[in-house]
Amino acid sequence: MGSAVCQAAVDLGLKVTSVSRGGRPSFASGADWASGVEWLRSDVENDEGQWREALEGATGVVSTLGAFGSNKFMYKVCGLYNIKVLHAAKEAGVERFSFISVHDFAFPGGWQAENFLLRGYFQGKRDAEAEMAKLFHERGVALRPGFVYGTRHAGNVNIPLGMIGAPMEAVINRLPRGLATIPIVGCAFVPPVRVESVGKAALMAVLDPEVAGGPMNVWDIQKY
Repeated sequence: MGSAVCQAAVDLGLKVTSVSRGGRPSFASGADWASGVEWLRSDVENDEGQWREALEGATGVVSTLGAFGSNKFMYKVCGLYNIKVLHAAKEAGVERFSFISVHDFAFPGGWQAENFLLRGYFQGKRDAEAEMAKLFHERGVALRPGFVYGTRHAGNVNIPLGMIGAPMEAVINRLPRGLATIPIVGCAFVPPVRVESVGKAALMAVLDPEVAGGPMNVWDIQKY
């Protein structure tokens, strides 16, 4: 996800800094766009120096922090770590902020997805959204995709998720959008979205003042 944001930014001729635990990913070693990125290795949890310094002078920050695992671990990464970066960005004078949240899947009676599954993941993302709204107001955007597809890099193995995601997106886009609001079964009618669209939407959220603050749903993400 982060590499899609970086590539979109480089394509626009922007100065780009990527901060992650691993630094420059191996799959990007031969890519032309990767040479236009400053790759920093830093850890939000343990390293208070380098990643905070990278925020100084930045006009916008895009966070793709997220993880699966135990509820405690997911909440820490999706919620607490994003909130930590949000506060650091605000303190550094960053003007706009966007991050990758998750679609608000429909459940009956006002129940939320976090009441049923992946509680730490969903609750973490929602709490980070709420904190972003307090800190950045209309200059903060939470992207809410469902299934994001593209080429997933797992070590030396490339998994072409587009072989599943692209046909699904094409089919679901032909169906009435209202189907996605049906409790529980509506989950099956939320269209997948290309990782490139998510990356560009997240980038434009911190570049274009015309992009409305708050949640950006999957259908608006598809426009990029």
